[in-house]
Amino acid sequence: MKTAFVTGGTGFIGINLIELLVDEGWEVTALHRPTSDLTYLKRFPVALAEGSITDRESLDRAIPEGTDVVFHVAGDTNFWSKRNAQQNANNIDGTRNMVEAAASKGVGTFIHTSSTSAWGRVTGTVTEETPLEGESSWINYERTKYLGELEALKGAKLGMKVVVMNPGDVAGPYDANTWGQLFFLLRDGALPVVSPGTITVTHVHDVVRAHLDAVTKGRSSQRYLVAGEDCDVADFVAEIARLTGTKAPRKAPPWVLKLYGRMSVMIAAVSGKQPDVTPEIAAITSLTGVTFCSDKAIRELGYRIQPMAVAVRDNYEWLVKEGLLAASGT
Repeated sequence: MKTAFVTGGTGFIGINLIELLVDEGWEVTALHRPTSDLTYLKRFPVALAEGSITDRESLDRAIPEGTDVVFHVAGDTNFWSKRNAQQNANNIDGTRNMVEAAASKGVGTFIHTSSTSAWGRVTGTVTEETPLEGESSWINYERTKYLGELEALKGAKLGMKVVVMNPGDVAGPYDANTWGQLFFLLRDGALPVVSPGTITVTHVHDVVRAHLDAVTKGRSSQRYLVAGEDCDVADFVAEIARLTGTKAPRKAPPWVLKLYGRMSVMIAAVSGKQPDVTPEIAAITSLTGVTFCSDKAIRELGYRIQPMAVAVRDNYEWLVKEGLLAASGT
């Protein structure tokens, strides 16, 4: 039986990956913080290991000796500059800790979950050969995803096979906190406008399947873009509105979102409450003119891309099944 150690196992992508690994007969150990919500993780027959990617000693205790594969899925998706220091610790230092701890335990393969955001403020058609500009981005998430990749790739010099996965905007089951929040915002009438940008909606099942296929088919020290269907944010939100029987909001010009983001950060400086929209979120969701090409993953990993509507439907049906959202009857 193959053995896997998974970080980020209580998160959206992580729990979907663990579900797939268990279905395929893997023996899984999942890292979690003492404060993590284990509601979904405990549904699966996995070994639980308490620790943190920012605590190297806890990783030395948590990773079983001779584990076949480490899937480093954990990541900090913060878009509020006030929390940049913690994001640096998680995405950069945490990845360094994971690589060194995994190598010391004789792990053979290290699969690192990054993001299309590692390319930063690029435009045009992006492939794995496109120079990454994340390091120079003013958006800390983009910068740390790029620098985190560099830390992961150092694992090859420590004797491990290292593969970097770069998903797009992931949607699907087990998501109530990222794009899944849109279902609740529309239900509550709390989303008067949407951003004018484009996104690449990537079904989470396709992403985790690619992670697993990268173990045997991926080449070491390589990146693989696993993007999805390109669409306007407005069309994505309209599909959610259609499923939930709510009214789709209108599209706002970029300057409105950017102004709102700046104002929200000023208010947050006084209230201490995290803003719903920040300048970083406004910039990312207003971006147009970029397309991520997954041809390499399709060719080498057998990657497939399901339509945006399928990812939205599967997210909706999961929320309804879990009792988090009432069925619309549509």
